[in-house]
Amino acid sequence: MKEVYGKGVEMDRRLLVLIVAAVALIGVVNATVFAYRWMTGNITISDASNARGIACTGFYSSAAQRGIDMPSVGTNYNAQTYGTNTISVSPGNTVCQWTVDSSTYNLYESITVNIPVTVGSWYIKDFYGFGYHGVGTDPENVYVWFRLEQPASGDGSISDAYLIINSTGGVIDELNLLSSSGTTIGPFQLSRGSAWSLDLRFNATSTGSVSFTVGVYVSYQSSESP
Repeated sequence: MKEVYGKGVEMDRRLLVLIVAAVALIGVVNATVFAYRWMTGNITISDASNARGIACTGFYSSAAQRGIDMPSVGTNYNAQTYGTNTISVSPGNTVCQWTVDSSTYNLYESITVNIPVTVGSWYIKDFYGFGYHGVGTDPENVYVWFRLEQPASGDGSISDAYLIINSTGGVIDELNLLSSSGTTIGPFQLSRGSAWSLDLRFNATSTGSVSFTVGVYVSYQSSESP
């Protein structure tokens, strides 16, 4: 039998050919193209004994490192709170190290503080210190900011919570540990060979555990904050 196609069918075929061609063209136009660029990096890392300037700032306790040629701070790093419970401070990596009369001293990158308390109001005085060792041609001053990275929270609760930064002249400033993440105080000038003592003031309102994180940023300049 002879097949017969009407004009409508013929138009449909042409339209189909045009659609297929258009789809193929679109596929070519939208094909993914990459221009390739690259960067290489090289980081040279020196020992902590070579640290100078802002690299030689960090946490320390003069009571834990007796004889250190830095101000007397951090004297209550292991103070008793209640019963047989005591504060404990675990230092992190050593970032600055030097020797005086065959004794080696360190400044630490970080500390983890554990403070066992009971419900009520507490003032934890001089639990640790933060200082700038600096020697020779190091800058006379550096600038320091304290930033709340993680507000105090947990399955327990505290109120009226502050980290207090002290110099020999008195309180420099207080960081509210219950404020929003990113809250920053500073810059504060820290002179070569000087240090601050750190206090905590808070009211423990319910049992459990509460944690917080504070970042400390140090720069040669005070004009730009971290």
